[in-house]
Amino acid sequence: MPRPSSISDEELILACAQANDGAAWNEFVARFHRPIALSILRTAYQWGAVAQQSVDDLVQETYLKLCTNQCRLLRDFAGQHPEAIVPYIKTVAANVARDHFKALHSQKRGAGEAAQSLDDCEPEAGSVQAGGQDAMEREVLLGEINHALEACSEGPDRVRDRLIFWLYYQQGMSATAIAALPTIGLTSKGVESAIYRLTRLVRERIATLRSESAASAQQKEKGIRPAESY
Repeated sequence: MPRPSSISDEELILACAQANDGAAWNEFVARFHRPIALSILRTAYQWGAVAQQSVDDLVQETYLKLCTNQCRLLRDFAGQHPEAIVPYIKTVAANVARDHFKALHSQKRGAGEAAQSLDDCEPEAGSVQAGGQDAMEREVLLGEINHALEACSEGPDRVRDRLIFWLYYQQGMSATAIAALPTIGLTSKGVESAIYRLTRLVRERIATLRSESAASAQQKEKGIRPAESY
C-alpha cells in the first residue's frame, strides 16, 4: 500500500475503513483535524460558547461519527462526490456542534432530557447483505451495544472512551495503533485498560437489560394466561 500521505482523500477513507493499523488514521487526523476544529469553533462562537474542553469533546464526537460502521457515512459520500470530501467533513463537524449546543440550550430552558472479547454481544466484522435478516440483526445489536456504551461512559473522557471502543471493535485497530493517534492521549496500556473496562461494563449492562426484558416478558405472559375452567 502507498504511503497514506501520498494517496487521495477517497483512498485514505477506504484505507481507514479497511486497515488495522494507525498509519491511515494518523494521516486522516493530520489532514482533517484543522477543518473539523475550525468548523466546531465557528459554530460554538455562534452560540456564545467557546470552552476548550467543549471544543475538544466535539472534535472527538465528530471522529466518532465519521468512523462508525467502518466509516460508512464517509465511504458512501466519497464514492459519489470525491471532490467534496472536505466540505462534507466540515458540515458533519458543524452539525455535531450545532446539535450539542441546541441540546444544551433546551436543557437550560427546561425542555427536559431527550482486551476482553465481547463474545455474544460483539457484531461480526465483514459485509452482510443490506436489508437481509443478518443485516437487520446486526443493526439491532449495534444499537444495543451503543446504548449500553453511552450509559456506561461517564465523566470528561466519555467521548474519547467511546471512540476507543469503536476503533478497537469496529475498525479492528490494535491498542498500540489507537494510542498512536494524537487525539487519544493515552499509552498502549492505558488504551488496553479502557477497552477492558468498557467491554466489561457493556457486557454487564446488556446482560442486565436482557434479564429484565425476559422477566418482563414472563410477567406479561402470566398476566394474559386464560383462566382455568373448573
